[in-house]
Amino acid sequence: MDELKKYRNEIDEIDKQITELFEKRMDISKEIAKCKKEQQIGILNAKREEEVIQKNLSYLKNKEYRFVLEGFFRNLMNLSKLIQNEQNDH
Repeated sequence: MDELKKYRNEIDEIDKQITELFEKRMDISKEIAKCKKEQQIGILNAKREEEVIQKNLSYLKNKEYRFVLEGFFRNLMNLSKLIQNEQNDH
């Protein structure tokens, strides 16, 4: 197997794991939306978002990826908010 194919297979496996974790995160976001609705709490919690970003940046071993990881989590949280808003619209 050539090297490129080997790396692509590794990426495919990682992407599968990311997809499974993404789905789990979105399912939990829906549950959080239910709790927020019951407690009459707004979807946006900027302080919590910053805490999540900083916590996850601290796990990063290769600090070269810091900017990209921060963007990843900002996008991920935006998707979570979309799911939460959709959940509360039902």
